[in-house]
Amino acid sequence: MKEPRSTVTTLRLIVASGLLAASSVNAALDLQNASVERLSNGLTVILLEDRNFPVASVQMLYRVGARDEVTGKTGLAHFLEHMAFRDSENFPDSGLTSSIYARGGEWHGYTWTDQTTYFATVPKEQLDLLLRIEADRMMRLTISPDDMDAERGAVLAEMHMYENDPTSMLVDAVVYTSFLGHPYRNNTIGWQSDIENLQHEDVVDFYQRHYHPANAVLVVVGDIDSAATQSRITELFGEFPKREPTARPHTLEPLQQGERRALLHGSSDRRQFMIAYRAPSANDPDYAAFLVAQSLLGASSGVNFKQNDWGTSVRTGAALDGAAAMVTTWYPPSDQDYVFVIGGFVDTDVSETKVEQEVEKRIALLRRRTVSEKRLAMAIEDVLEQLMFDVETTEDAAHQLAYFEGLHALDTLLALPDRVAAVTAMDVRKVLMRYLLPERRSIVWYEPHSGGPATQLPPGSDIKVPLAVTEPQALDTVPLPLPVTARLSGGIPVIVQSNDLSPSAYLQVVLPSAQNEATANKPVQGFSSLEFQIRPAELEETIAKARALLAGAKHKPELDLSPSTDPETRLEQVFDEIITGSELPPAATTAPALIVVSGDVEFDDTIALLEKRFGNVKVASRPAPSSVNFAAEDISVNLGIAIAQAQLGYIVPAAAPDTSTADAQRLLLYIVSHGYEGRLGRAAISDRGLAYYIDSSYRSDGSKAWMTLAIGVDTDKLDALKVLLESELKRLLDEPPTLAEFEEAKSYLLGRALSAAQSNEELATTLAVQWLWYEDTVTPKALDRRLAMISYQELLDAVPAFIGGTTIVVTN
Repeated sequence: MKEPRSTVTTLRLIVASGLLAASSVNAALDLQNASVERLSNGLTVILLEDRNFPVASVQMLYRVGARDEVTGKTGLAHFLEHMAFRDSENFPDSGLTSSIYARGGEWHGYTWTDQTTYFATVPKEQLDLLLRIEADRMMRLTISPDDMDAERGAVLAEMHMYENDPTSMLVDAVVYTSFLGHPYRNNTIGWQSDIENLQHEDVVDFYQRHYHPANAVLVVVGDIDSAATQSRITELFGEFPKREPTARPHTLEPLQQGERRALLHGSSDRRQFMIAYRAPSANDPDYAAFLVAQSLLGASSGVNFKQNDWGTSVRTGAALDGAAAMVTTWYPPSDQDYVFVIGGFVDTDVSETKVEQEVEKRIALLRRRTVSEKRLAMAIEDVLEQLMFDVETTEDAAHQLAYFEGLHALDTLLALPDRVAAVTAMDVRKVLMRYLLPERRSIVWYEPHSGGPATQLPPGSDIKVPLAVTEPQALDTVPLPLPVTARLSGGIPVIVQSNDLSPSAYLQVVLPSAQNEATANKPVQGFSSLEFQIRPAELEETIAKARALLAGAKHKPELDLSPSTDPETRLEQVFDEIITGSELPPAATTAPALIVVSGDVEFDDTIALLEKRFGNVKVASRPAPSSVNFAAEDISVNLGIAIAQAQLGYIVPAAAPDTSTADAQRLLLYIVSHGYEGRLGRAAISDRGLAYYIDSSYRSDGSKAWMTLAIGVDTDKLDALKVLLESELKRLLDEPPTLAEFEEAKSYLLGRALSAAQSNEELATTLAVQWLWYEDTVTPKALDRRLAMISYQELLDAVPAFIGGTTIVVTN
């Protein structure tokens, strides 16, 4: 049950510019401050205190993944992960997840090649809940045979969701082609026939063999008392018996002696390729040098697997820039040698041979010539900067500590900045000559084909380097200050959020317009924004760059309004058509409606820098609300191509966000569906296995608002899910929301106000949404007062309007 991954392409202009500046001495999330203890039964416990946010993040990782599966039972680790979110002895009836939602927390998990991991963030007072959940998950799951078929349906729905995405299919295929012997070739979801035939005893046996203390890493990061937390962990987990941890696969992949290739056909209309090479693990002495080589070839991805979804776009001027369209590189950290993947798109009239030769020519140039000191320094700075961006939240910190300890490479993670800084030009040449040779590549092409969707294929010596000693920074015990607002001379509102959780900053310039040449992201309906992820020392330069970009930007004369053939994207287009009344977007403007800065910055200095560049710019007016006459008529969209998974949507008008009616409607939306839970979520996912995930959203431009549901569903289950949706809407009248559901929804919204936004990007986006909705920032205390004013009757009054929406079906 990986985090929901959208196949909708949302281009974001994220700029990480300049060279690495000195780190802030006040940055709080220093992984060097983490303590590592091992209980007598083998459980590894890592704790890291931070007082910036009143939250706690917990990560439980098990050293078991797709590599530990055998032929005929692929997908077992992932299937168990799904089952592990259901019931346990002390948390029955999906309490392992619903109890987290009910207390304002958020949870996720994923299965990968080396590990299965579970993580959650909650208000700090709820830490004990997460620890008790993980203790139950480790030894007290109640894996019921009655739940197998429903969960099987959810897993297959997830599989088919990915099958609509050619990039996901290519990753599976190229990794599978690259490995002949090592079980890294196994796909984490598995073969469909294996999933369909997994038995209850298979899941129970896998659970009993791999979920135990010696095979686990537990990390807690946040506003905690380390001594008390360690004591509680010992109390909860110390009684579990000690067993031998799961061994690494003993099969070593033989050295590849010749090129391998495969071909996929699918219904996408774009040609795409991936080229995979063997690449060093996080335990290998070559690891740091290969990270620098990746930057020279394309751009650094950092080493946070959770933040890197199948590839990082190459930067302008990198070796692979221009070798094809939209070139990416992908290099996930692994326990044993895995893959480095180069991907891209090409036009139909470009030959495969030409593209492959062009990629090889550019790699060969780096193999033959020693890179200049200047280019090497820029690549090293790029990697170091991305390592900084890897850890911006308590959840990031918990993930990285658990992930690398799970790879037996925590020392590598902690020493990585020093090792990267020490990489030489000769180190880079050596790794390029050792790994990136043409006879050691595996190539897979994806070709458009009208015959149907792409066919699924599965994807896929421990050397310790002495730990470099870096002096840890002092623990930051100062809570995050409240945001401060001001107006520039031209009237542009500015919000500054000081945040030293990481030595970084984020600049967001919001415009009331459609996209133009400078902007792409849409934080709120009817607005777009220009965004920069930077270091604090680059703020002045970046503000000047933002002003120049907007001054020179032109409105795109022809927006691409053609219907998409991707079901998820097409559903979003239908939502937009309903919301805007099919009107053309308003003309773009280069005058900001709002500027937000979040990070390790000072308010006065930030305002002075913004006044210098934007002080003479008049604030933009809000776009006029669209005049939409909503008609509750069902909509059916036929794409005319074969697809792996359809989409079911629902949309209904809502009240403007600054009204109590809107607050009541958002509470009702939570009761209906939130992620994998809520009335509809539980009925569709947990009880019937009709879907994998339900996206529920409240959307507003500040004056008008809408509520939407979006669900990926296999075509053979579409009718059943549509009937269920209609039934659940009707049940809101027949069985109105209870007082308990009402209180839980309020608790969730308040808890998420405390725990949802930590990174500078999250903080900036949250503050931008608040201002565009309320023309003010909203503290958790202010939200608490708003929620306290909503009566139970207002919630009940919101039901009739909610059930009068439009159902949308997107299918083949």
